[in-house]
Amino acid sequence: MSEYSHVQNIRKLEILKELISILSSREPIDYNQPISSNQSKPSIDELIQLNEQKEEEVKALQKAWEELEDLLFNDLQITLQEKNQLVALIGNMRKEEKTRKKQKRVIGTTVWRAE
Repeated sequence: MSEYSHVQNIRKLEILKELISILSSREPIDYNQPISSNQSKPSIDELIQLNEQKEEEVKALQKAWEELEDLLFNDLQITLQEKNQLVALIGNMRKEEKTRKKQKRVIGTTVWRAE
């Protein structure tokens, strides 16, 4: 494995850890429960603060997702290219084998005649 691949894999693991951290600390809003701690209607300031927290959460999730998506897409492209190269190699080897078998049949069926 190349140094670049190793670094990329480490970064993927870091992003996954970030996502796990964000998701495990994430507190979904239950709109059936009071948002305010004082059991009354929440104040505008409480809602603004909650909105800012959610905005930060959205940004962190989106950033991590996009970076991970880019890294994984790169891996997918490389893997597909490798697979296509293997398919081509297998096809070429089969053609060579078929040609060798055909040549053996031709050589085996020719009759030597003295001139």
